[in-house]
Amino acid sequence: MSAGRIKIYRRRYATDNGRKEEKEPELHHETWCEIGSLYGQELYKALEIRLKNTIVFEVRYCRKIKEMQQRLKEFFVEYEGERYDIFAMDFRRNERQYVQLKANRID
Repeated sequence: MSAGRIKIYRRRYATDNGRKEEKEPELHHETWCEIGSLYGQELYKALEIRLKNTIVFEVRYCRKIKEMQQRLKEFFVEYEGERYDIFAMDFRRNERQYVQLKANRID
């Protein structure tokens, strides 16, 4: 695993003439993380549902990460100029010290 700096953004929407339009995203949290990839059974499941560019960001658990738990689809990660949609949040061995954010690159 390698370390890196990521930015987590929250999507914002506005209703204009009855249509929901996406506005400029809001920076929710900026943090250091360990960067890894899927392996084993997780990798094969991701490939089955066509998630080819999947990456795992392991971050420290904090209040900002806890806020993301209920509305995960509202957030995305930016890493090295690329955007990644978060599709799962996993607590490592059920401890609340680190969280793995599993994300797929937006093409």
